[in-house]
Amino acid sequence: MEFEDLQKVWQSQSAAPKVTIDADVLLKEIRRNQRQFLAIIRNRDAREVGVCALMTIGFLYWGISSRWWSMYLLAACCFGVGTFFVVDRLAQRKRRPVKNDSLQACIESSLFQVNHQIWLLKNVFWWYLLPLLVGLIAVAGSVVWAKREEGTGAMVVTAIIYVIVYGVTFGAVYWVNQYAVRKQLEPRRHELESLLANLK
Repeated sequence: MEFEDLQKVWQSQSAAPKVTIDADVLLKEIRRNQRQFLAIIRNRDAREVGVCALMTIGFLYWGISSRWWSMYLLAACCFGVGTFFVVDRLAQRKRRPVKNDSLQACIESSLFQVNHQIWLLKNVFWWYLLPLLVGLIAVAGSVVWAKREEGTGAMVVTAIIYVIVYGVTFGAVYWVNQYAVRKQLEPRRHELESLLANLK
């Protein structure tokens, strides 16, 4: 077969078949994905608020029973983080999708939720880790100060242990959150942006 024959055969091929998508099916799928996403976020927030509440009560009790001032600060930091979760969740309720929203409004609502979660996780150090770190540093400082009777060496060793434990723990939490943004949330955002662009 010669080049001209191949070219004729190629040109005679019909164009790729057009795919039609039922808008109602797509809307149901987007709503289902949105409900799953919001359920995951709601469950995560409920767990975090519960843990913060338990830690607040535990550190308050520990501070009162041992008269250790740094425990009060740590309890206040835990309370602040839990409060942030609650206030943020209440603020997001305004953007909750309505059942009779159009396909475009549903996608925009999903995109807003995903973008907000990306913002939260990218800034997790400032609103989550830093307040807890302040409280924990106060506790560590109290422990290191209490070691002064054992000598400077004991203080230094204790301080180094705290720095290593806090550094590894908080670094791991930060890394996990950034990994979730890269591997889960950003691909989801790109899909929603692509869907939205194709609707326009």
